[in-house]
Amino acid sequence: MNDDDPVSDRRKRDDIMAKLGLLTSVGGLLVSAVGTLLLFLHATSEYHSAIQDMGTIAVAYLGLVLLGVSMSVTGVALLSSGKGD
Repeated sequence: MNDDDPVSDRRKRDDIMAKLGLLTSVGGLLVSAVGTLLLFLHATSEYHSAIQDMGTIAVAYLGLVLLGVSMSVTGVALLSSGKGD
């Protein structure tokens, strides 16, 4: 096959986008899971739950969870961009 074949180039690009999308989605899920676990552990700790500034700490962990969600959405967008026109 010719290396300049546009169909072959598109197929390679779609494969790369699909792999990148899958990795991004998995990374986002992991970041969300870690953020959720940290928030749960922090909120259920007797010492940490007595801290006056718990709201600020919770917002920081929720920010981590939302970062993971946005990474997952980006991964889905990358996956769907490789599905053809």
